[in-house]
Amino acid sequence: MGLPNIALHSHHNAAFAVELDGDIVTVIELERFVNQKNASHCFFQPIHVHEPIIGEVYQYLKLNYGFTKYENFIMGHGHQEFPESWKKMIPANNYIKNEDHHISHASSSFYQSPHDEAVIISFDGGANDGFFRILHGIKGQDLKDIKHYSIDLGSHYHLIGLFCEDIKHYNQLTAAGKVLGLQSYGKIRDEWVQPLKDFFNSRIPYFVDLEQKKKTLSDRIGIPFSEENKLKGQDQYDFARTAQHAFELIFFELVDESIKQYQLPIILTGGCALNITLNSRVKDTYPHLDVFIAPNSSDCGIPVGLLCTLVKPKKIIDVTYKGVAALDRTLLMEYVNTHNAKKVNVDAIVEDLSIQRILGLVQGNSEHGPRALGNRSIICSPIPLDMKDTLNHKVKHREWFRPFAPIVRLEDVSEYFEWEGESRWMNFCPMVKEEWRDRLPAITHIDGTARVQTVTKEQNPLVYEILTKFKEKTGVGVLVNTSFNVDRKPILSSYKDAFKVFNETELDRLYLDGYYFTK
Repeated sequence: MGLPNIALHSHHNAAFAVELDGDIVTVIELERFVNQKNASHCFFQPIHVHEPIIGEVYQYLKLNYGFTKYENFIMGHGHQEFPESWKKMIPANNYIKNEDHHISHASSSFYQSPHDEAVIISFDGGANDGFFRILHGIKGQDLKDIKHYSIDLGSHYHLIGLFCEDIKHYNQLTAAGKVLGLQSYGKIRDEWVQPLKDFFNSRIPYFVDLEQKKKTLSDRIGIPFSEENKLKGQDQYDFARTAQHAFELIFFELVDESIKQYQLPIILTGGCALNITLNSRVKDTYPHLDVFIAPNSSDCGIPVGLLCTLVKPKKIIDVTYKGVAALDRTLLMEYVNTHNAKKVNVDAIVEDLSIQRILGLVQGNSEHGPRALGNRSIICSPIPLDMKDTLNHKVKHREWFRPFAPIVRLEDVSEYFEWEGESRWMNFCPMVKEEWRDRLPAITHIDGTARVQTVTKEQNPLVYEILTKFKEKTGVGVLVNTSFNVDRKPILSSYKDAFKVFNETELDRLYLDGYYFTK
């Protein structure tokens, strides 16, 4: 066994990742350490502990994994020179700079995929090495460029949310997901398509001549709007829907030729690969080709990509639950004692879920990436007509239009959804089968779709057993699954924050690594 390798991505969604013997050991997303969503280490709304946190991460890895020295410390895009202070805090034989942002995105997702060869499409809000790249990947070899476009789909897409009245607390790192939820309520207005395509295709970086670009778009749409005078009602829904349509049209114009030429599995990565409506359309457009999207396609996956570029793993890596364990795990017995918690079997959990109680669930290591996948989740029954509003009102406090996702056993997915096979990481939104839409109102979006997560017994034994027994009890093998956090906070990483949600909201039950807490 050799020394481990460590990599750091410093920009927004900053993270460390550690590799040993061809496997990713752990990923530390800094947002989970500092409780600041999408935290940047140095460059974008930076954290205030950018220097000391390097040493704290070193101590965390030493304490939990015994790592005291590294073969290579890789730093992504950021500093001109490798800071000397970092070298003192994290000793390594070699200090390497790798500024290939999109290559890192592509390598991260490619080596998580089952494919030995693929066409990889990496696109987001831009980086030092471009905005939209199509690459050819063969495992064990360096990735090769197919095409390279200077089109910033990601930044222009999130700007759409700036003009919509119902999108609250606008932030460019969270707005895109809100636009995606809102657009399902709208219709495409044909006369708006070309103005929006021109807006997406306009001069980059996106902030150059931004005020003029916004005014031009408003004039061409024919409805005055601005940050102060936002679109309301059906106009905002149609604006978001037409923007989504323009986004998709440009995407297919850019990729169709390469996909048809290579006839290989398709991998989507980068921040724009979180657009599940586009992902599903790609799958429908090329039904004979597998479409793969990893759970960490956003910038939090960059350090995994830096490591994969270096070592080119020979086996498929799985980072689904490679995040941190509860950071205050040594206090579990104190919490159990002060709250008189008990160990319970799954039957008790299912009984509570069946009578519409809402459960916060913390187990093992956290998920790596933006989706809660059963280790840091809030789950509840999808059956009551008002459960979506109840969950939002009692616990989540999000905008009314944002959907909640279903989790289902892999073998049951086709019973409820127009879908075959895995959707392990909530990256697609198939249609809910018509006969189930009225029976599963909490997870059925306005357009009839659902952001499905499938699970097997091997992937998550506890959640699988809960689903199995919930189906036995209710006849429905689906649960609502949403992230264990509240609005504008990252997925939680401590029992303390779990109790904060438990005590300050109407969350009914709490499961912490085997112990059950009730009110």
